[in-house]
Amino acid sequence: MRMGREMVILREMKDRVEGIERLALELQELGRGMPVVEKNTRCILSFIHALKFGISDVAELKDIEEVEDGRGSQG
Repeated sequence: MRMGREMVILREMKDRVEGIERLALELQELGRGMPVVEKNTRCILSFIHALKFGISDVAELKDIEEVEDGRGSQG
């Protein structure tokens, strides 16, 4: 049961990281031509990239493991 809860949390974190990434990309587009916005959105996106490796990739690997184990995603 613990593994199921961890997957729910990982998926929720993955969704939130992807949402933050979308917002950062929108901000980057809105601030095009403004050096302070361009620089800071680049920094934000680099942090998001690190989070994606730490969260999104783990969630995707666990999804693959579930499929390979025959459990699949039921929800």
